[in-house]
Amino acid sequence: MAERWYNESMLYIRSLTATERGLLRQRQRTTPAHLATRARMILLSADGWAVPAIAQLIGCCRRTVRRWLHAFLQQGLTGLLGKPVGRPAHDASPPLLSAIPSSTEACSRLVPVIALTVPEIRRLLNRLVWPQSPTPEQVWHWSVYRRYKQALAKQSHYRKRGATPPPFQQLRL
Repeated sequence: MAERWYNESMLYIRSLTATERGLLRQRQRTTPAHLATRARMILLSADGWAVPAIAQLIGCCRRTVRRWLHAFLQQGLTGLLGKPVGRPAHDASPPLLSAIPSSTEACSRLVPVIALTVPEIRRLLNRLVWPQSPTPEQVWHWSVYRRYKQALAKQSHYRKRGATPPPFQQLRL
């Protein structure tokens, strides 16, 4: 089996329409700096610039450039606005069991996670028994997110060595 590697400089934006190009140029001039920078990333990519070259020109991380290119590819111009920043409003003290996500919730998607480990259980108990600032919902979400990222790393590790990754439990992220 031939080993496949991923070249992160190969992400390019499709050809932009005249309307999209005009709106992006307008955003470069009239919006706050962070939105203008995102618009510039899209325009440079559409002109054939590679991700590392865009990152070096703008002075940011390649991961940041890739994030905004993917956001544009998935959602168009609205994807460049990003998600709202700040802590969501929450109840004073919801019951402990209500923090566990139920299967009937309309969450985004199922993701693979590794089994709970002793350090993760210890961390969960510390956060849930003696809650400081995050709510139990945030703690559970962070746990699933961490285990999802660990499962991705484990899958990558196995695939890189030509082995079949083990099956993972699926949870909603």
